[in-house]
Amino acid sequence: MTPEEVVGVWRLASYTEVGEDGGTVAGPLGEAPAGLLIYTADGHVAVSMMKTGDAPALETYMGYSGQWRLAGDRMTHRVQVSAHPRMAGTEQIRRVALDGETLSLRGTAVTPVGGRAPERVLTWRRAKPDGIAADGIATDRIAADGTASGSTAIDNTAFDNTAFDSTASDETAKQQEKETH
Repeated sequence: MTPEEVVGVWRLASYTEVGEDGGTVAGPLGEAPAGLLIYTADGHVAVSMMKTGDAPALETYMGYSGQWRLAGDRMTHRVQVSAHPRMAGTEQIRRVALDGETLSLRGTAVTPVGGRAPERVLTWRRAKPDGIAADGIATDRIAADGTASGSTAIDNTAFDNTAFDSTASDETAKQQEKETH
């Protein structure tokens, strides 16, 4: 699998947890979660997932964004911002497989459940564009097979570490200081 093959928008098909016996059960977002996973050609990633339906749940939304890198069968998401602050600044490493239009990511939960970190499996299907841009104007920039027109070279062999500097830039810090005094 190449980075070019994963670039695009993916819809969540399933989110399951692997039990100690090897069987699967619904993940923390229930039986029918909804979600989008976006990989850009320049190495950014955004994922948003939510529980659907009315049944009560401990967790109803998960989301984060940052940068991504593919190396063999390992996908690394370097989290910059997250709905769960404990994830910010971490690297989430997943085993990845691509089978046609289906992308599978496997890894352990960030937070242990019942004293163990369960394995979770997220299955994504390539999203098909509807041909309508956000402003309601039809667009022909996306081909029928879901690929963008034109080509973009992808170099995600290294992360841009400056994006993960936990300190504010000098100008931002100066502006914040002015606003508080």
